[in-house]
Formats: sequence, C-alpha cells, structure tokens
Amino acid sequence: MDLFSRRLAAVVLALTFASACASRAPLVSAPATTPGPAAHVDALIERGCYTCLTTAYDTASAAHDRIRTFETALLLVMRSKEVGLAHETWLQRARDAAPAGPDWSDYLAIVQSLRVDPLSGDRDVILVDTFKNRAPERIVAGWRADLSAGAGPVLLRAYLELALACEYVPTERATAAAAALQQFRGVPLIEYKAGLCGPAQASHLAAALNAVPEFAEVHLPLGRYALDIPQQPDQDEALRQFIAARDAFPQSPAILASLGSLRQDREEWMDALEAYDATLALVPTHRDALLGRVVTLSHLNRYDDAIAEATRILDLGTWFTGEAYYWRAWNEYHLARINESRTDTDHAKQLMHDAAVLVLSGMIEWHEHRLDSSESELQNALTIDAGQCEAAFLLGTVRAEGQQWKSGAAAFELAQRCYDLSVTLRRETIARIAAGPGSEAGKARLIQRQERAMTEEAQHRDEAAQNAAQLQKRAGV
Repeated sequence: MDLFSRRLAAVVLALTFASACASRAPLVSAPATTPGPAAHVDALIERGCYTCLTTAYDTASAAHDRIRTFETALLLVMRSKEVGLAHETWLQRARDAAPAGPDWSDYLAIVQSLRVDPLSGDRDVILVDTFKNRAPERIVAGWRADLSAGAGPVLLRAYLELALACEYVPTERATAAAAALQQFRGVPLIEYKAGLCGPAQASHLAAALNAVPEFAEVHLPLGRYALDIPQQPDQDEALRQFIAARDAFPQSPAILASLGSLRQDREEWMDALEAYDATLALVPTHRDALLGRVVTLSHLNRYDDAIAEATRILDLGTWFTGEAYYWRAWNEYHLARINESRTDTDHAKQLMHDAAVLVLSGMIEWHEHRLDSSESELQNALTIDAGQCEAAFLLGTVRAEGQQWKSGAAAFELAQRCYDLSVTLRRETIARIAAGPGSEAGKARLIQRQERAMTEEAQHRDEAAQNAAQLQKRAGV
C-alpha cells in the first residue's frame, strides 16, 4: 500500500469509525431469534471473557469460519499474555488460520510484539522474547495508521489499536481508551482492554465483570491496582482479587507469584510458601518465586532449606544473584557458619550497594572481633540509610567493646533517636491505616503488626538510652 493510498484509506475508515455508533446497533444487543454460528461467535467475542473466547474459537473452527477462527485465536494470544498463561499454542492456531494478505500478517506481528506478563515465566526467556519481538516506534506508528483502514473485523482492529496505544504510547492511553469506549459503548471486550491501560481506568474492569460475571481476568489487574494506591495500599482487596484470579486461572504463574508476594508482605509465611511452591511447579526456574521462597524460608527459620534455595538461584545465574548471596550469608550466619557467611557477604557487596548487606557484614566482623572493620561497615550502612537503627545500635556496641566511650555513647544516642523516630512514624502509619481502605479485620491485622514493631523498637530505644548514659559516665561526661 503506497503512501497516498494509506492516507486515503485512513481518512475513509476514520469516517467509518466516527459513524460506527450511529450506523450499527449496539454490539451487546439481543441476538436474532435464530442466530447462526457467525452471530453466536460475534456475540461471544463482544462478551470478551477468556471462556467466551475459547467457546467462540471452537464454534468458528467447527464452522470452518476462517476469519473468525483467526480473530478469536489472535484475541486468545493477547488474553493469555495479559493473564500470564502460555500463549504459544494460540499463536500457532492464529498462524494456521490467518488469511492471505499483508494486513493479516501485520496483525500477527502486532500480537507478537505485545509483552507478556513479566511474572509469567522464566525471566531469561521473557527477556529474550521481549527483545526479539519489541517493535520500534516507527513500526508501531505505521501499524496504528494501517489499522484504521485494514482488513478484517473492526472490533479486532480496535482491540489491537488500544493494545498498541496502552503499551507503546503511555501519553495516549487515556485518549485511546476514551475513543474506543465511545465507539464501542457497553462492549465488555473493550471495557476490559481499556481497564488495562492503568489504575485510572480500573472502573472499566469492574464494568466488564458486572456485564459478564465469567470475566475472571479482571481480578489480576484489579488486585495490582489495589496495591498501587498511594500511601495506603489496600492489601485486603488485593488478596481477595488475587485469590479469585488464582481460582479461575490456576495455571498462571503470574497470578500465583503475585499472590505469594502479597502473602509475604503480610508475613503470612506458610501461605506465601504455598503460593511460591505452586508457581515453581509450573515454572521451576521462576526467579521471583525462587527468591520469594528464600526469604520466606528464612523467616520460618528453615535455614538449611533457604541456603539450598539461594544456591539454586546462584546456579541459574543472571537474576537476583546479589540477593541470593545476601540471604545465603544471612542464613549461614544464623547457623554460625561464619567463614561461609563472610565469603557470601563479600560477593553480595560486590553486586549490591545495600545497607542491609553492610549491616550483616558489620555483624560478622564484630563476631570475629575485627572491630575496626565492623565499625567501618556499620558507618557505611548508616551513610546509605540513616534509618538503619540496628546499625547505629550495633555501632555503639562495637565502640564500647573497643573502649571508645564518647563515640560509643554518640552512636547509642543516634540509635535512640532513630528508634524514637521510627516509633513516631509507625504511629502515623497506624492513623493512616485506620482512616484508609480495607476491612476492619484487615486494618486490625495491619495495626497489630505496627504495634508489635513499635513495642520492640521502644524497648531498643530505651536500651540505647541506658547504654549511652553508661558510656557517658565512663567517659567522665
């Protein structure tokens, strides 16, 4: 198609799009009295849920309706990517059903260029696939122009256009969603896709679910949006949504890993472990689940198991190696394997500029009575993060052991102020939780967690104050 033809076609189809609402009956209107297979497939596509689309594909395929078979297979490729399911089978079916012609091959290329959920599989595989299929800006612009005048169903082209805008052109998400919703008012398929364009569009996901109760795909993005609420994420709502998503799509590693991460944040360690195990049963090299499992096992005091899992991450390489060295060192330290812990901490320091790693290194050096090295590590940790109260407290201990009375007292005073500030901030957090979203039971659980931490920090604060006073006396202050 030459440049003049493209422009002319774009103008013609733009006029067609603009008049679509006036010239056609609403897409969700009642079907004819005796609908044929094609009308049945179209109605299912408009409903848009995953099970609707699979039924539409089966119906179109059985009727040897090539275009609708291609359309539904293509939509199922995109839906599988959006939900974190394997999409290769649907992609092959779309290729097999694709009619001849450049427009149809472009639709395949567009779908291949769309990203998969980053938690849907092995990070190495996803990275390679993303780099291979990611389209440059000029290609995307050409696709979007051609979609206005392309062949095939207008609803499919609108879905593809909205997918490109939302993924490749963030500044146009809102306008693209509004245009599609205006053109296809009340169509659940478009409501869903618009809802994926960011938290501001979340109401369209709810609209799709209200129109089609089987539209279980909405639960994953709604759960993520609940966690994106500024200042006060709604963990209860996110948990409800993720559980609903898992029940509908138990084969989605992305959903299971998201659920595991939320359980971990809530310190529901056994539930988190169950979610991570389910993820790894589907993708044994799922790096996020492996790291989540290491952290969870560490908090369950299953030190040897955590070490074995961290070693697994290191054997795989590429992802989270710094974190794996840190957590392996942390668990080795708790098993009094000091030399191994020292070696792994040194590796972690080479890969991560992180205060927690330096605190662990300082603890190891103190354990080995290398007070100068311990002091240096702890000071560096506080330089990176002045809120590392434990580092300040341990620094006072190290200096006291080295009979540095005045500087030791100063470190304990710093720890006292740090813990006091932390207690104050937790009180403010409790007030936000009480006034924020979530169920009363969920708020009570979060408040209890903050109060428990406040009690511990207040004890450390008082102990730091006592230590500071004792060292000041020894220094003659």
